[in-house]
Amino acid sequence: MFLCHVAFILAALLQPTSVGKYEVSEISLKTDEMFSNPFTEASATAVFRSPSGRRVGVPGFYFGGTTWMVRFAPDEAGQWSWQAKLSGKRGAVNRSGVFRCVPSDRRGFVRISKRNPYRFEFEDGTPFYPIGVQTCGYFRVGFDGPNSDGSWKTVPAEMWSKEFQGTTNLIRWQLGAGTKAGCALTLIPVGGQPDRYDTEIAGKMDELLAVQRAHGMSHIMIPFQDMSLWGKDVTAFGTVDDVVNYKSLKAANLPLQEAYLRYIVARFGAFVDIWELFNEDSYAPNDYLARLAVVIREADPYKHPITTNYTRSSEKWNEIVTWHGYMSISATETDAWLADKIGRLKSYGKPVLNTEFGNKGVLSNVDPVKWRIAAWTAFMNESNILYWGMSGRKTEPGQPRGNSNAYLGPDTRRQLRVLNEFIRDLPLDLRPVECTYSQQNDLRIFALGNEKTTVLYVHHFADHSRPYKLDQRIYVHTGAGRFRVTRMNPEDGRVIRSGSAVTQQQYLFFEMPPLTIDLACRVEREE
Repeated sequence: MFLCHVAFILAALLQPTSVGKYEVSEISLKTDEMFSNPFTEASATAVFRSPSGRRVGVPGFYFGGTTWMVRFAPDEAGQWSWQAKLSGKRGAVNRSGVFRCVPSDRRGFVRISKRNPYRFEFEDGTPFYPIGVQTCGYFRVGFDGPNSDGSWKTVPAEMWSKEFQGTTNLIRWQLGAGTKAGCALTLIPVGGQPDRYDTEIAGKMDELLAVQRAHGMSHIMIPFQDMSLWGKDVTAFGTVDDVVNYKSLKAANLPLQEAYLRYIVARFGAFVDIWELFNEDSYAPNDYLARLAVVIREADPYKHPITTNYTRSSEKWNEIVTWHGYMSISATETDAWLADKIGRLKSYGKPVLNTEFGNKGVLSNVDPVKWRIAAWTAFMNESNILYWGMSGRKTEPGQPRGNSNAYLGPDTRRQLRVLNEFIRDLPLDLRPVECTYSQQNDLRIFALGNEKTTVLYVHHFADHSRPYKLDQRIYVHTGAGRFRVTRMNPEDGRVIRSGSAVTQQQYLFFEMPPLTIDLACRVEREE
């Protein structure tokens, strides 16, 4: 029963009668009760029942003003029912509703593939081959700079998302719990209380996440932008190297940390695909991180993969091996360095995902050939690259310290689109196969294959300035049969040569045309 001086109003604000599969549906809950801290003194929850009878509990969150909200992305076509509840200090109200989940062009959240432990796929089974960006600026993003006066050039995030559609498909977000370190968005304001969050910033995040999603982007979100390996920053929960009062199961403010995580999961979980607990943290004990992972897992109705950086690869809760790489080597060396790094990290039997990639300051951030080689090499080694995009200006080489990051200009975007087009329909069960040539001096060759399809990436690492002609044929393990062999230029997607080849043995021999930097090849079995 309500008290006369308090009234709760629960309404499905603009609740549609139908919702697209995997699209975000929102239930808005309002009250005129006054709270000194609405984040802690009231709570919202909902339970959704699927057409097959499955029950899904979804936490709500304080949206701002007099509004609480529950967000939900249904994963099953047909009629759903829901029951929602808003509880305050003096009462609660319950209400129920129904909606129909209809087909959409969404493919669901990103999952670790059951067909290949090193790959990702969407819930509908479509392969997801990530090429990512950390934008640093979120609502205005560095883009094709500098301005004519030499200043940093930015564009609205919606324009950036449109320009990068088809180029990158994974965006990384860093949240700061009372710190702006790195590129953190201060969901807890600097100097603010650890149990109160900035709903204005959160609202802008809501809008941008939806925009990026509409442009084909998936998301990684980091609750704790920390960088404790590199400094002694102070957060709302304590100094980043404090393993007694902050990063500890015995920390007095651990319940506040857990509440912060639950708020993030409730507010953004319907948009996010991967949770990355910390960024460049080196102090958090394993048991503390394991507890945070449990908090997220229990709060998250979608069971998104969980990782952290720097990675705890052997920990069971850590589902993705993440690493960072800022390079001071040339483009000619990049593929060998990457293949070695990825190969060692794959020993844990988990997906390997670089979540920051770029150049050291001794090199310029403008390095499109390297960015292309890195993306192809990562894919061909069953891995992925996420660039730290800093495209508001072009840097000069020779800085003694720091990172110049990655300038992702029109040429790089074009080349990454070529890669995306090449790999978009490749099956997830392509695994490394033997591929080489007799001379072994000037080329590095990577190959993936199954019974029907084989793909190769050939890099002329010896010298990018002159064409190279192979004296010997390449051979690759395909099994016996007739094949269609197509050679392609990774720079512009131009088909260089295509034709049939036949082998009665397990290895297919074929000639490669002259190449200067690199070449891609697709081999398809002909029935």
